[in-house]
Amino acid sequence: MVGPAETLKVLLINADPELAQISKNNLERTSRLSVLTRGTGHEALTLSKENGFDAVVSDYDMPDMNGIDLHRALQREGIKIPFILFTVPDSESLKSDHATNADHPPDEIYVDLSQKIRQAVELYRTRNRLELYSKHLEELVEERTKQLREAQRFAVIGELSTMIGHDMRNPLQVITNMNYLLTRKITKMDPDEAAILHKHGIPDLFSKIGSETQYLNKIVSDLQNYAREVNPTLSLTDPGLFLDELLGSITLPGDITVQRQYLPGVRISVDTTLFRRVMENLIINAIQAMEHGGTLTLKTSESSERISITISDTGVGIQPSVKDRIFEPLFTTKSKGTGLGLPVCKRLVEAHGGTISVKETSPAGTTFEVLLPVDHTSLPN
Repeated sequence: MVGPAETLKVLLINADPELAQISKNNLERTSRLSVLTRGTGHEALTLSKENGFDAVVSDYDMPDMNGIDLHRALQREGIKIPFILFTVPDSESLKSDHATNADHPPDEIYVDLSQKIRQAVELYRTRNRLELYSKHLEELVEERTKQLREAQRFAVIGELSTMIGHDMRNPLQVITNMNYLLTRKITKMDPDEAAILHKHGIPDLFSKIGSETQYLNKIVSDLQNYAREVNPTLSLTDPGLFLDELLGSITLPGDITVQRQYLPGVRISVDTTLFRRVMENLIINAIQAMEHGGTLTLKTSESSERISITISDTGVGIQPSVKDRIFEPLFTTKSKGTGLGLPVCKRLVEAHGGTISVKETSPAGTTFEVLLPVDHTSLPN
């Protein structure tokens, strides 16, 4: 909107200095306009780049270019403001009138021109508002459509997860029990008989069955954790002690060193069982990213509103082409993986009112950051 009290900045181009000054005086007396004048197209182009004008008024004939060429040049520079071609009719008579009468009232042509300027600026601003609103609506529709598709997709994943989890859990438990019993039987067998089994690698096969069964159990757990509703039971925890206890249960390769950078006195309000899943997943991912060894860094810090826990590795980093997809369900770059590890982590962290993100990644390593709110009001004493 152009308010009646608003002063518009106008650039006026006319090669005749006297006529330019007359035009400036008339326009500023007729309406709330602040007019700057220039005599050539190149001068006008340079000034337009340096200053924000509401409109440009240009004579057609200039020493270096015509008005249409100037308009095109302004468009190429991205200066898409109202442009009005204006040539003073009977300019010699106009100059004569103003020369003999310094208080000459504003000429009708300038009254009309000032109205055209304000109307052009009003139209330009309205069109911009409509374009912005239209773009906003398009983005809103696109975002809502995306959310609907994701909701439908997640609903299908949830139903599938529940079904698969239920159907797989029982046979997996049977396999686990049978493997345990067979392993126990081998330990109680006659040494000569047991030696025959060892000779043929039977205990190794049972061990392989056990590890693969554990992997299948993890898949089922991931599916169920992704599908089920998350209701954390919060307790106040020292994140440094929590991470150290977790590290004690994870087998670290000998070529990986651990750096601990814990801020003393920090406390987090989490469901320790659920949060263990998050941190365990991030730490194991970091270890797997360092196939040839490296440094695992665990860090805690605190601001006025957030507590930060970062897990950093010195591995190969995440490819830019997949970075934006790593939290998508069922997306994985691993040859052996469900694509639910990080999505489950995201769900569990968000259930705590926090966020998880890739803080940085490069060929020198990756850092994941978990941010938790500083809010202990709901904690038990």
